[in-house]
Amino acid sequence: MKTDNIDKLRLKVTHNLTEILDMRGALKQKDLEYHDMMKKFFLSIIDVLDSFERKEENLKEKYLDKIEGVEKIIKSYSSIQKKLVNILASHAITKLDFPENKLIVGFSRVVETAPDSKLPADTIISIVRNGYVRGSEVIREAELIIVKN
Repeated sequence: MKTDNIDKLRLKVTHNLTEILDMRGALKQKDLEYHDMMKKFFLSIIDVLDSFERKEENLKEKYLDKIEGVEKIIKSYSSIQKKLVNILASHAITKLDFPENKLIVGFSRVVETAPDSKLPADTIISIVRNGYVRGSEVIREAELIIVKN
């Protein structure tokens, strides 16, 4: 009788441990799904920021000195951009900085190169699209034009 109870208990413990492992696996999968969903959300906010930046550049280029009130429109765009940047910052997402003005492998993608004998190789000539990071995770690589001699 005692062995039957011990066997039943052993079977129940094994069953419970299996369920716990299954639940941990399911939880890990849900965490990955959530992470992917949030990354897509952050990328959509970044796309909106890109749109605002392009629109602001176009307005400055085409209308700044020609049409009255354009400065107010640009300021209103800037306030919306700041709100979006604050949303990203509240999730520890920041714009990628290049303190040495050099390509950072793994955080940026070269979209074009140009020779310049006055500058060392891999110096950034222009940032085509800003990159964003969350800690050491790349949310979006920066797109760069760099020097190649």
